[in-house]
Formats: sequence, C-alpha cells, structure tokens
Amino acid sequence: MVFCPECGSQKTWKDGLRYIQGTSIQRYLCRDCGYRFSESNEFSRKKTNTSFNKQGSRQICALETKRVKNLVTVENHQKQDAGATKLDKATIKGKLVEYSWFMQKEGYKPSTIRARQDCIKCLINRGAGPHLLNPEKIKGIIAKQTGWGNGYKSNVVLAYTTFLNMHGITWKPPKYRKSEKLPWIPMEKELDQLIMATGKRMSIFLQILKETGADPGEANAIEWIDIYTEAQTIAVNHPVKGHKPRILDVSRNLIDRLNTLPKTSERVFQGIPRSYRKNFSTQRKRIAIKLNNPRLQKIKFTTFRHWKATTEYHKTRDILWVMKLLGHHSLRTTLIYIDLEKAIFRETNDEFTVRVADDLDEACKLLEVGFEYVTDMQGKKLFRKRK
Repeated sequence: MVFCPECGSQKTWKDGLRYIQGTSIQRYLCRDCGYRFSESNEFSRKKTNTSFNKQGSRQICALETKRVKNLVTVENHQKQDAGATKLDKATIKGKLVEYSWFMQKEGYKPSTIRARQDCIKCLINRGAGPHLLNPEKIKGIIAKQTGWGNGYKSNVVLAYTTFLNMHGITWKPPKYRKSEKLPWIPMEKELDQLIMATGKRMSIFLQILKETGADPGEANAIEWIDIYTEAQTIAVNHPVKGHKPRILDVSRNLIDRLNTLPKTSERVFQGIPRSYRKNFSTQRKRIAIKLNNPRLQKIKFTTFRHWKATTEYHKTRDILWVMKLLGHHSLRTTLIYIDLEKAIFRETNDEFTVRVADDLDEACKLLEVGFEYVTDMQGKKLFRKRK
C-alpha cells in the first residue's frame, strides 16, 4: 500500500512513469489532496515541473486536482447509490469462499457446487460484484444479458437464490423457462469416427458413453472396482442429476481396452468433466476438419447418451427399459425418445422375421446373424430380426 507523504491518505493512484538516467520511477497521485509524488519522493521535490502551482509547501497540479475532485465526487455518489450493500474486491472473494463452504455444509454435490459458483462468478464478471447483496440490481444485470439463453438465466437465478439463502435474504426471483427442443441425433458411423480418431483415453471414454448411455459425469466417476470383467458389466455407483445407480452391460472389446489403461488411482478417468470437455472439443474440431464433416462439431458428450436411448427404444419398443437404462426417476423425462425414434427411423419397417431355437447351438447361430432374443415359450426360445 502506498501512502501520500503529505496527508497520509491511502487513496493513491498510479500516474505514469518518470524516466531518469535510464531508469523508470513510478509516479502517484493522491486522490484526497491532489499531491503528486514518486517512489523517490526526495528526488521528485528537487525536480519540480514549472507548470505546478505552489500552495504552501505542497506541489499541486491544477489539472490533476480538478480530476481528483471529480473522481472523489463520483466515488461518493456511487457509495450513496449502492448504500451498505456495495462490496469491495476482498469481500467479494471472501463471499465466494463462504458460498462454497455453505453449500458443502448443506450437502450439495461437488459438481453442483462448481456449477453454481461459476454462475456467481459470471455475474461478478458482468459487474454484479459490488451489488451481490442487492437483489434488484442483480435482476437488472441478468435481464440485460442478451447473450444468455433462458436456460442459463434460470441456472443463474437458482445459484443466486442459494447465495441469498446463505445470508438469510429473500427475494422474488425472475421467471425464466428453458425452451424445450428435441436433441440432435447423429448417425452411428459419425460417433464411431470420433471414437476411432481421438486419443486412447478419450476414445475409451467415448466408447463407454456409447455403450452404456451414461451421463458424462457418471462415466468420469467410474472406479476400477465398478468394472466387472467376467460379467462384462460396469456399475454406475456415482449417479448425477438425481439418476438412479445401475449396472450396465458392455462389450468384451471395451473391457479389454479398459484393462490397458494404467491403474494409478481408484478412478479410471482422472480429472474433472470440464477438462475432458475441453480436450474433446479440441480433438473434435481437428477431426471434423480432417474428415471434412462439419456435423461432427455438433456432437457433444450428451449426444452419445441421446443416441443410445433412441436406438434402444427402436430395438425394444420398451420405454420402461430405456428409463431404467438411463437411470431416470420419472417416465416423463424419457418420453422424448419416442418422438426421436419416430423422426429418425420413420422409414424403417416394423415387421420382424421370427425364428425358434430348440437348443443352444441354434440360439448361438441366430444371434450371430443378428437375431435378438425375445422370450421363452413352451420350452423354446424365440428370436426376432427386423426385415
């Protein structure tokens, strides 16, 4: 902290550099008394500019004095306008730490804490820092963000509501509803192109998303103990977004690829989902340019989940099975995949070829040529395949 040598005020600002004998000296200006000085104050007193006006024993620049007075007037006006709710930078930083600790005590998940902290930081970057305890100011700042969609504004409102709850403040939050739209579903070969062209660890991560339909946060949290090599299954024991824990079947190829990764920690994939998304975005852009397919740029981690749910419903026509596969608590969330299946497989014939297997050998042969097991009836196994 730099103090004014005349009045002792801490309200000093940097006022350029002085270059003397090949060295630079920082100059300062006092906001209270208008006195201009440098780090070497004794030298600055000897080398006084003639454009300064002497007032007693102080050297004061008339133009800078006027500027300082105007600055003080503006600062005072801002303080009166904001009242007691205006916070300085140190207080804002402390509030963020307090906010994180408050959510930890309330039992929020780490992913939720990070997401809501990011929302508050985004508000601060938009100029809301000094007014974090003024709900009406925050309403106005959120409303002015034309680049934010209603979905993100809704998340910001929810995060700020939690912030106010920490301070025991109530407010009437604005209502922003996310516009619902069906997710985009790519072709399977486009997903496979990304899986084959990305790096080893990212490729395995994408393969898990494709075969299980797990949320990216769930796949990122998979531990080695959750992988059952003999049964060829993976347990989702760290569900996110209110999903249910579940055990999902995977291919032998995926199990073998997972076993090639180094087991240096309890988790299979180290790091946070955010870092994986950034890495995936970089590789996806490179692959899209290389293959001259801009559609690849639209594929996200969640796209694999939507593709899996849509194709599973197309195969089984069982929406309850898809609901169980995704770990949804409510069937309403899963119903969108009925519309997706109709839109994507509109021209597909719903007629099937049915075969009956009398023994294990016949059943294996039917499975090898693409038939799917349906049920047992009168001691026989029934299989089907679309025409």
